[in-house]
Amino acid sequence: MDLAYIPASGFMSCGGGAPLREHPRDWLAWHFTHAGNLGRIASEKALLPASAVTPKVNVANPGVKQRRAQIVVRPDSEYPACYVNEHVPFYIAAKSPMLYVVNRGHADYSGGSDDLVLLGFVLGNLAVSGSLWCATDQNAATSTVGFSRKLDDLGHFVDFDLLCQRDWYNTPDDQNRMSRRAAEVLVKDRFDLRLVQVVIAKKASALEVAKVAFQDVGGVREYHVVPEMFY
Repeated sequence: MDLAYIPASGFMSCGGGAPLREHPRDWLAWHFTHAGNLGRIASEKALLPASAVTPKVNVANPGVKQRRAQIVVRPDSEYPACYVNEHVPFYIAAKSPMLYVVNRGHADYSGGSDDLVLLGFVLGNLAVSGSLWCATDQNAATSTVGFSRKLDDLGHFVDFDLLCQRDWYNTPDDQNRMSRRAAEVLVKDRFDLRLVQVVIAKKASALEVAKVAFQDVGGVREYHVVPEMFY
């Protein structure tokens, strides 16, 4: 794939140019996990939501996980009533505030990104995969989050300009910047690993773990060491 990304935010697209507001089908979205979890993920041949699995190495913030178990996902009347934690989460801009928090460490994780791996897919391919999914306009753990399944309108549903920027901290005039910078794609129940098209790590050692783990899961994917995609 001909990939291009914005180093400041980790916002990536395929097709040879930086992400464009009018072409969300070319955007990639990212799930990050610890390399120590990849063996189990490969054995399932899928990423599973927090409601269905406890990872070997937990990098998620426990408070955020609790809130995700309480927020109902309802982009439209046809979407089944369910909670955020019943979905596999992917961030549109890889260098999300959540990745920053994990890098610094929290109660359940000592921190650091050397052993983290980013698993990415192209949104247009998800749309034709048969998976049940929706996007959020901000962090899905917030009470004001909005949901949408209108893929071609995502460039106007999310804060596109903020997704392209390095700085996402809140300001006195805008107390929601951090949340909007964490816009997500949520995939219900399971995410087939064959849809993972790009695997990125900060260190070659973590990338090698991914190559070994995924060698028999099917699909075609690229593997890259890109330190700029991490904090």
